Amino acid sequence: MLMAGQRGAWTMGDVVEKSLEGPLASPTDGPSQKRGDLVEILNGDKVKFDDTGLSLILQNGLETLRLENSLTDVILCVDIQEFSCHRVVLAAASNYFRSTYLSKRLFHHPESRDEEPREEHFLRMVDACASFLTEALNPENCVGILRLADTHSLDSLKKQVQSYIIQNFVQILNAEEFLELPVDTLYHILKSDDLYVTEEAQVFETVMSWVRHKQSERLCLLPYILENVRLPLLDPWYFVEMVEADPLIRQCPEVFPLLQEARMYHLSGNEEIMGEAVFLTPCSDFRCSASLLGGKETQHDVWKYNSSINKWIQIEYLNIGRWRHKMVVLGGKVYVIGGFDGLQRINNVETYDPFHNCWSEVAPLPVHVSSFAATSHKKKLYVIGGGPNGKLATDKTQCYDPSTNKWNFKSSMPVEAKCINAVSFRDRIYVVGGAMRALYAYSPLEDSWCLVTQLSHERASCGIAPCNNRLYITGGRDEKNEVIATVLCWDPEAQKLTEECVLPRGVSHHGSVTIRKSYTHIRRIVPGAVSV
Repeated sequence: MLMAGQRGAWTMGDVVEKSLEGPLASPTDGPSQKRGDLVEILNGDKVKFDDTGLSLILQNGLETLRLENSLTDVILCVDIQEFSCHRVVLAAASNYFRSTYLSKRLFHHPESRDEEPREEHFLRMVDACASFLTEALNPENCVGILRLADTHSLDSLKKQVQSYIIQNFVQILNAEEFLELPVDTLYHILKSDDLYVTEEAQVFETVMSWVRHKQSERLCLLPYILENVRLPLLDPWYFVEMVEADPLIRQCPEVFPLLQEARMYHLSGNEEIMGEAVFLTPCSDFRCSASLLGGKETQHDVWKYNSSINKWIQIEYLNIGRWRHKMVVLGGKVYVIGGFDGLQRINNVETYDPFHNCWSEVAPLPVHVSSFAATSHKKKLYVIGGGPNGKLATDKTQCYDPSTNKWNFKSSMPVEAKCINAVSFRDRIYVVGGAMRALYAYSPLEDSWCLVTQLSHERASCGIAPCNNRLYITGGRDEKNEVIATVLCWDPEAQKLTEECVLPRGVSHHGSVTIRKSYTHIRRIVPGAVSV
């Protein structure tokens, strides 16, 4: 910086005058070297001139002095190579050297001193290397760079590489080094909500390939790593054929709870799944898995409809064929209850295990019935009414607890009825149909019945299902045994029954279900935790 008085009366001598004519030349400057400009700054009655090229001139001058070994006052030795340096430059460029010289850690007389390499010597070099590796990331080298960052505790680089792998997961799967990832690193990658995959099957296959790569030592890690595969998002067919049938899955009982969660998601209707809460983000797909079994002509046949592939698939036969029975889903299993075998009403109850594709018998009904109502509520099965023979009906309420494999009787219905249907809605079980001309509700908590509303006609063998916080009663047969096409709607808030619409054709002896939307993303949150 140069200072001048008023009207150009210079007081700093000839050197200042020469500097005003142009920047000072450095020993390495040639005639064509670009110089900085003198910038004039007015401030009251004083004029400042800033030489914007001075820093470059100073840098070039110091470099020339170092190369000429002029005025150097310290020698740095790296292995067998020596570097003559200026202490003031080292101190200005490095906090380490500044603290070294200011604290007089080195002697000023000509003695050598060995300094062990320290982390602070190389911080900027490490940062530069990390920056270079980040810019050089590609699907072939990213796993190796991630392992390098993990080995040397380069947290910033590791975070950037993991983010790259998460965003380019599909392209990286075939890299040979991918199967060498440490378990915790793979766990962190698969856990990310931002993991880019076209379908969840890719994540499952990645886990199984990783385990099989070193099966003897990694099989015990399968339950830990499989936690981050969102099994409910798998296509039901893929889940049965590829996941449940996988030999490693079958020999690892610790993963069975994860499989059961997926089964409950695929099979359950209105059931509440207690314990771990599942938070979902909807998409445009639907999940629908319907089962059809029994019947007057095909008594033992069982068919399952998979909406994802739009096909009916025949599964294991029933042990005892029947019709006029009911099917209920509870705890991820399908229960087939009672019915008529062509000769008599039966009390047999069978349950289907989708994992092993087999039927097994559980405790039989206390009362043999057919054409009854059945539903699940709060982890129990309820069988209501029905016909113990061709002419009579019963008012019995039979309750099954799968945890004890026992049936017991609950409070009886207000009327005897058969050809009825039931649905669990909120904290009650609603029953309609038969010759009742009424909608009744049962409270399992209070073990009591109440009349909800009267109907204008009988609706024998009608359907009932909840949707949008209302109950819909579909079809049935009236007093003249004529099929009904109207749909009734019960609004529990308004306490009002209305005729909602008319079906394209009348139906009876049918089922009514609510199909809820499917999902592309699941994340688990412990109950009570706050979701952000």
